[in-house]
Amino acid sequence: MPISRIFQPVDLVCGSVIQLDAQASHHLTAVLRANTENTVTIFNGKGGEYKSTITQINKKQVSVQINEHVAREAESPLELCLAQGISRGEKMDYTIQKAVELGVKKIIPLFTERCTVKLDEERRAKRFQHWQSIIISACEQSGRNQIPELLFPMTLENSLRSVQADWCFVLSPIATSQLKDKPVQKQQRVILLIGPEGGLSESEISLACQQGFLPLNLGPRILRTETAAVAAITALQCSFGDMGAH
Repeated sequence: MPISRIFQPVDLVCGSVIQLDAQASHHLTAVLRANTENTVTIFNGKGGEYKSTITQINKKQVSVQINEHVAREAESPLELCLAQGISRGEKMDYTIQKAVELGVKKIIPLFTERCTVKLDEERRAKRFQHWQSIIISACEQSGRNQIPELLFPMTLENSLRSVQADWCFVLSPIATSQLKDKPVQKQQRVILLIGPEGGLSESEISLACQQGFLPLNLGPRILRTETAAVAAITALQCSFGDMGAH
């Protein structure tokens, strides 16, 4: 059994030998204590994965031989996008990680009225790279071979102008409509809009509704932003995706 799944954004050809990047090499040697002849799974986001064998370990670099391509995917039939108000620190990290594990295919971080995170251009770029690394790690852990798309952080207004989906939902604690009332079909594109800590303002929910979003209520309890994302994505995947009994 492979000891790890590793993402490498390079061309992979059966029979070839590649050198892993510094981060992957460190993870295998310092964290997993890998040895030569151990098997690993390599994927590059272009489809499937590759059974591979560690051939050489140096102080800072690991070489692996690409042995066999396996056409395996773990993608949901639901084209789900999460438009998430940016929350503070580890809460946003958690939301992105769990969204990837649950099958989201696109993530849009949003600046909203109640967003307390302020990012200048430099910090915005660093945070984007940080979130991208969380997405890749979540794919490695969860068995996904396709890397979800991460958009650069934008304002809610800009995101609403560019929305293209079959179903657009905005979470609202005062909405009366529930997910069970929506005839979402597999293969359809769904966008889920969730606010940061404190939620979306009434004016933001109203603006979203003017752009075709449908207010959605998850139940009688008020959920934290990171809990709301996990609960809503899970409900969508259980009802219309690939989780639960069908």
